[in-house]
Parts: sequence; C-alpha cells; structure tokens
Amino acid sequence: MPLSLLTLVRNRTAYLASLLDSLAHAPDPPAEVVVAVCGGEDPTPHLPETPFPVRLLDIGSDGDRIPYSHARNACARAATSDHILFLDADCLPAPGTLSALDDTLRAVDALAIAEVRYLPPGEHDLRDVDALYAESRPHPARPVPPESLWRLSDAHELAWGLCMAFRRETFTRLGGFDEGYGGYAGEDTDLAVAAREAGVPLAVVGGATVFHRHHDVFEPPVQQVEATLANAQRFRDKWGRWPMEGWLQGYVDLGLVEWSPEAERATLVRQPTEEEIEAARFTLARPFRDAQTA
Repeated sequence: MPLSLLTLVRNRTAYLASLLDSLAHAPDPPAEVVVAVCGGEDPTPHLPETPFPVRLLDIGSDGDRIPYSHARNACARAATSDHILFLDADCLPAPGTLSALDDTLRAVDALAIAEVRYLPPGEHDLRDVDALYAESRPHPARPVPPESLWRLSDAHELAWGLCMAFRRETFTRLGGFDEGYGGYAGEDTDLAVAAREAGVPLAVVGGATVFHRHHDVFEPPVQQVEATLANAQRFRDKWGRWPMEGWLQGYVDLGLVEWSPEAERATLVRQPTEEEIEAARFTLARPFRDAQTA
C-alpha cells in the first residue's frame, strides 16, 4: 500500500484543492489523504474529485493558534498505511516524490525528507513540472539530495514539519509530536531531535522534491511572539539549548523579549504594536531565513 499523506488546513482551501488536484494526476498518488481542519471555513465544497479517499478531521483551534502537534498526531492516528508523510497544504510534490519517500522507508527506518524548492510570487502552471523547477529555488542552507536513493545524516535540525515522512510504528514509538508545544514553531525540530536520540537517522531522499508556494511571511514572526517564545522555552527545558535563535534575537532587537543564548529563560517584555507587525511582513519573495531559525 502506498503511504498516507497527512496535512492540515485553516482558510487555505485553495492551496488544499491544488494539492489534491496535483496528487490526483500524479503517477504515484497516496493511498489516502487525511486532513486536519483547524478551524476556519469548511473546505469540503471546494475539493476536487480524487482516485484516493480524502478524510477530513475536525480539529478546531484555540483563537489564532493552530494546534500543529495535536492536529498532526490526530492525522497519524487516523492513517491506515504503514508509512506516513506530513506535508503542508502549501506544498506540491513533484512526480515520483511520494514513491521515492515510500521506497526509502521500506528500506531503512528513518526520518525521511525531500528537497524543498521555493516558488516566487505570481501565478504558476502547477501541472508544468519543468516550469516549476525552472521558476523555483532551493534553500541554500538545506542539504543537497543525492541523484537517487538516499543519504543518511545526523543533521536532524534540517527536518521541517512541512515535509517529513516516517514509518507509522516509528512515529508512534517516538511519541509523535509533543503536544506541549501549543502554537507556532519548534515542535518539528523537537521530534527530529527525539528521533536522533532514539537512533533513527535522517534520510535525505533523492528524486523527492516538493515545491513550496509563496505566501506572506513575517521576519521575525512578531504576530506569534508569545507562542513562539513558549515553544522555544519548552525546547530549551527539554534539550538544554535554544532553537530559533535568529527569531529570538530579532525579538530582542525590537525590545519585545529579554533573552540571550546563555540564558535559561526568555521573558516576554511586551506585545508588538500594529506598526511593528506590519513592518515585519514581507509580501515579496523572501523564501529563505537564517538557518539558525529553522
């Protein structure tokens, strides 16, 4: 059985519909797609017909926070395949990506990742794979995948929740995503580090590429300062070091947070102003951030 593809959505119905349409026309479709709907509009009326089942889980959300860990764990519990792929709804897999990840997991018990390429703003022919390759750029801080098969690594911090695959039993053995992470960022790095501690290698998979569609970003994510700070603190308490140092330093520079790399705790000083939030918004293509913030 092919792998189960797991994703989550809130008010990004057009992205989800595009992802499902792409998968429906792929030479290697998934066995199923499980979608955690985290509040917002009901995507059901807008979804295309697919040759595989699409199951929606009503997760809901707490205010403006998407419960990433809880939603992804719920998808994993609902999955029926032996292999699971977490893929964000704003990503499109190139043909052959799902089968390459699936074949890797059959051969090696690993946390498997694909190459991520970033598309600029504007309209794209999402079925023209050659054009997507030509228009997109790889992340300069990401590992270069081999031409085929996979390469094992212990650089688990390079795994991102937007595209990561596991054997389902291994994901369960690792405890899934830590639901103590209540909001934005950190839960994926936490799981990746837990995998390394458990002896599960990182597999950088050749022939596996996903295209990340452009959307506005915040650098640093000041609109999520409280949730990001709480998650960074949880990571520090568990692993003895800070994640997302680039973002934390950005908060310090704005006077929002008291923190240093040597500190045991980070303290929220104040909430950002509306002007600071808008100043941090980038509507032009800025797909890459400092590797320390990953």
